[in-house]
Amino acid sequence: MKKVLLVLAWVLISTSVFAEVVPFVEDTLQEVVVNARVEAQQQSVSIPSSIKLTRIEHEQRNAIKEISAVVPNLYIPSYGSRMTSSIYLRGLGARIDNPVVGVYVDGIGLSNKNSYDFALYDVRSMQVYRGPQGTLFGRNTVGGVVLLQTLSPLDFQGVRASAGYGNYNTAEAKASYYHKISKEYGVSASAAYNHTDGYFTNIYDGSAADRSDEAGVRLRFDARKENGVNANAIVSYNFVEQTGFPYHLQGDQVNHNDFCGYRRHNLMAASSYSVPVGSLVLSGTTSYQYLDDRMQMDQDYLPLSYFTLMQAQKEHAVSQELTLRSDKKEKKSYEWLLGVQVGYKHNTMTAPVTFLRDGIDSLILKNANQAFVHSKIQIRESEFVLQSDFLTNSLDVALYHTSYYRFGDFLLEGGLRLDLEYLDFKYDSQTSLSARFHKVDNSVDEPYVTIYSQKIGSNSLTYFEVLPRIALSYNRPLWKVYLSIAEGYKAGGFNTQLFSDILQKQLTEDMLGTKDTEYKVNDVITYRPERCLNFEIGAAAHKQFDELLLEGVFTVYEIEVFNQQQTVFPKYGTGRYMTNAAHSRSAGCELTVALRWKQLSFDASYGFTYAYFTDYDNGRQNFAGKRVPYAPQNTLAAGITYKIPFTNKFFHSLELNINTTAVGKIYWNEENTEIQPFYGLLNANLHLQMKYVALELWGKNLTNTRYDVFRFVSMGNTFMQTGAPLTFGGKVLVEI
Repeated sequence: MKKVLLVLAWVLISTSVFAEVVPFVEDTLQEVVVNARVEAQQQSVSIPSSIKLTRIEHEQRNAIKEISAVVPNLYIPSYGSRMTSSIYLRGLGARIDNPVVGVYVDGIGLSNKNSYDFALYDVRSMQVYRGPQGTLFGRNTVGGVVLLQTLSPLDFQGVRASAGYGNYNTAEAKASYYHKISKEYGVSASAAYNHTDGYFTNIYDGSAADRSDEAGVRLRFDARKENGVNANAIVSYNFVEQTGFPYHLQGDQVNHNDFCGYRRHNLMAASSYSVPVGSLVLSGTTSYQYLDDRMQMDQDYLPLSYFTLMQAQKEHAVSQELTLRSDKKEKKSYEWLLGVQVGYKHNTMTAPVTFLRDGIDSLILKNANQAFVHSKIQIRESEFVLQSDFLTNSLDVALYHTSYYRFGDFLLEGGLRLDLEYLDFKYDSQTSLSARFHKVDNSVDEPYVTIYSQKIGSNSLTYFEVLPRIALSYNRPLWKVYLSIAEGYKAGGFNTQLFSDILQKQLTEDMLGTKDTEYKVNDVITYRPERCLNFEIGAAAHKQFDELLLEGVFTVYEIEVFNQQQTVFPKYGTGRYMTNAAHSRSAGCELTVALRWKQLSFDASYGFTYAYFTDYDNGRQNFAGKRVPYAPQNTLAAGITYKIPFTNKFFHSLELNINTTAVGKIYWNEENTEIQPFYGLLNANLHLQMKYVALELWGKNLTNTRYDVFRFVSMGNTFMQTGAPLTFGGKVLVEI
């Protein structure tokens, strides 16, 4: 029955015409971009995927992950916790450490990917640029960038508020006030709160396995002066607390005996400004970001006492950027931008792994005692801690330039970025326990001896990267074609999550009195940058036929990836780490179409990615020719909206939206033996607009399709997380 309903939905969508719902806040308001990098990106020959406030709110796209598949080849799975902000685009992705996509809010880049998963409210527009954006945005944008712009008090004045409730005890409340002090100045204050009991239950004790609470506030001041001076200042705070990591064995339910959860505090204070200087424009951004988060995990995900992990970090990040560009008021044949950026991050982290009785027996004593026949090692403690503390300081300095040449209908874009990064890393891992030799023949045992193991040291990395970009477009009034070649890189770093395994190995050597002279810590804790070269050809067209508007964008690309970073779980151990695959290739295409006619609209997007290893040998197996795991082969999204206007003074309109997203295949391992088949989710929204109030009903995954959003192997077991089931609810919106 579910398959029948899904097929009917696809038929309906594929044979209908679609129209964008008119929002409370009109999308046609003047849009002023203060940040010069963002403005330069919008001038680029590349064509972004754009999602307006209307679609974000009416389709319940409450977080960045909700735009998966809406943007071709973009996949942001929701698994683990809000700390897990994995983004995959064009076959590129990362599960831990550095991301492949940068996220910018009002021109300010989020400094840590742990901060990516936050609730969206009053986000006026979202643009996603695909392909490497390193020339303007630097490292960790090999897949692209997501640009979010929040509502300005100079564009909208009044009160916006909403409250909603849904199944699984899901509740939300948002309130904003926008005030225009004068013609040139405005202030706003916004707040939001979300709660859910979650979709899964831990059958070990009946507790909620993915309960979540989130709260956030944002204060904003805007200035837009007649002399061309523009500025804004934003202070925002976000708090998240949840249970998490509802992983389970295949065919089983969530069943673990130790606490799993995540808590996060985010604070950002930032300003952007733009000042005319003669025939030039000087722009800049200044920001400070603070992250304080803590993750706790029952790392065996079973009702056994193996080991638990707690990872807590505090990070301070400051960034200063200045750009000088030619004035765009008069369209010239040559325009340019020159920028400099300096960033510094100070991160302290503690990551203790607590070994419990089952873990001591199975992971330590079992291996250590294989060398003995007449005696066995015994450990007195029922639990002990492998303590690891880290201090990381990073400094980034970049100089970049982009030129734009116009000749006839052609636009030539050329850019270059020089990026220097220095990382300083200090570690201190230590543990102690009491152990002795137990005689198998029941003779006198030796007394317990305290064994103290420690790994302490430091390391540093320096990277200098040159990131070029060249692009050419041919522009006509109704269509354009373009091609571009760009290089990007994802930063290298240190494997902090591997230190529990390193210290465990040291502890075993200390108990046995042996020493591995070939084992060097600094060789295994570092990984190199990932580099990519992107070739892209695209075309875009639009045509107006009276009341009918047609739009379309088509892109073909190929990406060569060198030293690709892959997340690996040790066959036996407590951590995971990043390693470099030798070479992979990703090729594919992207298509978006939009059709608007009177009160009907239709939007659709499709992405295809063929990503595979061309050379990857991990010492045990050669994966050449195998598909790169975790990135889907296909993404597909489509939606239809019909609006019925009313002449009644109280009731203004009724809008119905039906939309669907689909992804797959997804390979879960390098061997390509574990697969998530292609699946689709059907969603619907009904919006009744009145004078100052609107009522909304919504539903997601209406066919209650079962699918996996994550699957991995740990300690010889295959674990997975099931995707969200059928959810539905209602909402009241007020705008005065």
